[in-house]
Amino acid sequence: MITMVQTKKLSITYVFGDGRSKHILSRENFAKEFFYGFFEFKDEFKNIDFIEFSPKNKKSFINSFFFIFSKVLRKISKLSFFFENICTYKNLNILSKSKYIILTNDRIGISTLPLLLILKIFKKNKSTVIVMGLLAKDTRNIISHIAQRLLLIIFFKTVNNFIFLSKGEFNQAKMSFKKYKKKFYFVPFCIDTNFWEQKNNLNSKSILFIGNDGRREYDFAIKLAANMPEFDFTFVTSNINKNDIRSQNITLIEGQWNKKILSDEDVKNIYNESILTIIPIKDSYQPSGQSVALQSMSMGVPVLITETIGFWDKDVFKDGENIFFIEKNDINKWSNKIKEIIQNKKITNQVIDSSFNLVKNNYNTDFFYKELKEIIFKN
Repeated sequence: MITMVQTKKLSITYVFGDGRSKHILSRENFAKEFFYGFFEFKDEFKNIDFIEFSPKNKKSFINSFFFIFSKVLRKISKLSFFFENICTYKNLNILSKSKYIILTNDRIGISTLPLLLILKIFKKNKSTVIVMGLLAKDTRNIISHIAQRLLLIIFFKTVNNFIFLSKGEFNQAKMSFKKYKKKFYFVPFCIDTNFWEQKNNLNSKSILFIGNDGRREYDFAIKLAANMPEFDFTFVTSNINKNDIRSQNITLIEGQWNKKILSDEDVKNIYNESILTIIPIKDSYQPSGQSVALQSMSMGVPVLITETIGFWDKDVFKDGENIFFIEKNDINKWSNKIKEIIQNKKITNQVIDSSFNLVKNNYNTDFFYKELKEIIFKN
């Protein structure tokens, strides 16, 4: 536990992806889930700082070296190394003054590895990485497999704590890297339920597809909508070209969170106009669709999602109880399931109520903050 005396000396630095500062410094009302406890720490403690993982770092000899080195490691290991986006003397200086470092995704974490190795030699910092798809990187040959494993071992050895947002990936990590399993924790992704408030909109009629990550099935979503001309679809993404859409029943809205193309208030209004959220995804350990599913449920919109090995918590989410699962991305199966969900209002309303209560009580940012604080302060 942290005492009042220790609180005065406490220093925490978050390492965020590019674009977070725009939200932190703005006066807009926005959801807090992608800040992973930052605002809660700031309210409770004083000395909380952040830096950003950014491709806009000033060019230098060191930066150029890291750019080439990252490229080589990416090619060999298939891991997402981008040293040039974070490894600067300025960032090293900021991190060196921090007792606790929280790296908000595994790409940021593994790219900060050179700085973490230096800090481990000279300082007693405690680092925590939030993981979402670290073990989803495909290795097609023995050299890549060996290189990836060796680099992950260095990563696991260097960092103090790893918080997995997917129970499937968490279990896989414990099996594949048993020596480091005491560093591994499962904490589900949680959302700002105070922001994503349920609204009853009797005029809701559009089926929503929203998201930008690499595991989404974009082409499948287009074909699915084309196969169901009797329904209106709203696509919110920056990964579909408007020229690829020929169906009259699809409205395409460009949206990307870190570039603030749409505000969170805009997205909330889109949820409020939706009758169903569909999340067709590729099978992977990455917990793809997690935030969209939880936001939808909190807004009272039912969710239909592909069942994958990376789904965050299959012990809690049950098909037909608080979510709708579908095993394969088959057009006919998805079409039939969508019609069934929309037509069977009694079961669908039960799922809406159950999922809303589940998210409100167990997947809110207060719960995530409590778990995070317990992990990083445990010793």
